[in-house]
Amino acid sequence: MTRPRTVTHTYTLDGGWQKADHELLTPEHAELLRGRGVTMVRARRGLFDVREVSLREYPPRGSEHPPAPPTPS
Repeated sequence: MTRPRTVTHTYTLDGGWQKADHELLTPEHAELLRGRGVTMVRARRGLFDVREVSLREYPPRGSEHPPAPPTPS
């Protein structure tokens, strides 16, 4: 199993990219961020491995954690 990524920045349509508290990107944390209107994160694993990850469907299909059901609006 690979190490989880650490969130370094969050993206919202209103505010653009913002620095974030460095927390692990888990399915639970992704759900919390989605609830706050965050659509993407920059997440780091190691020194040079930084990726922009969409929270639209996180965790990706085929992972061990099924995605959470959509919240009613």
